[in-house]
Amino acid sequence: MRQLPTDVENTIASFVRAIDEFLPTVQHIYIHGSVAMGGFHPKRSDVDLLLVVSNALTREERHKLIDCCLLYSNEPYPLELSIMTVAQLKDWCHPSPFEFHYSEGWRSRFEKANGEERTELQQGFTDPDLAAHMLMILERGITWRGHPLHQLLCGFDSAHFSDAIRADAIDCLDTLEENPIYCVLNLVRGLAYEQERVLLSKQEALGWLEDNGHFPGNVVTVVRKASQGCKGEGVTFDQYELNDVRQYMNEQLQLKQK
Repeated sequence: MRQLPTDVENTIASFVRAIDEFLPTVQHIYIHGSVAMGGFHPKRSDVDLLLVVSNALTREERHKLIDCCLLYSNEPYPLELSIMTVAQLKDWCHPSPFEFHYSEGWRSRFEKANGEERTELQQGFTDPDLAAHMLMILERGITWRGHPLHQLLCGFDSAHFSDAIRADAIDCLDTLEENPIYCVLNLVRGLAYEQERVLLSKQEALGWLEDNGHFPGNVVTVVRKASQGCKGEGVTFDQYELNDVRQYMNEQLQLKQK
């Protein structure tokens, strides 16, 4: 396993120990996202985990998972956690069902829900983003526990990843003003995969753009600014800059035709 920042490794270890106390069915654990790809930033990054369990979760286990995630997320880093069963991986479909998901975007819903309502919030859901997580783990992820993911995953196709990143790109175009750093860099990542089948971290997006040398200067300027913001520097974007990126990326990814 590649070297992790000590505080991140300790954070993951503490969270996993807490999970193991009430969920003995966790067989495989994978780290993906910025932690695995070497671009973790303490002030901006999530800790991304996929846990694979042998059996479907019980209501009691869901309750305890929610409480555990509410307690450990943001202490000190936000958690993004997905839990799937071995069967869901061995019989992969896209978009994939899952057993449980937590991110800070779910915090308020879990906190406001009462009793059995908490355990039913995600019932019947599927998550197209899981296709992106699968490819990231396969190519650049870290196996914390259990077998490498390729030994479990059956039926996965890279087209599922393309579908996931295109859906994310459409969302990024719609929310560019709300979260410009994330959206600008993710659009570049999507373009890199569509054009060259290259899987980049957000921190690698600018380098890929500059190495190619054929992108418009106004777009490169905005991506450079987003890259600085991703490193923690204070940056601002005006509407004209974001409109330039939106128009260019929309044309390159041909999202209107899909």
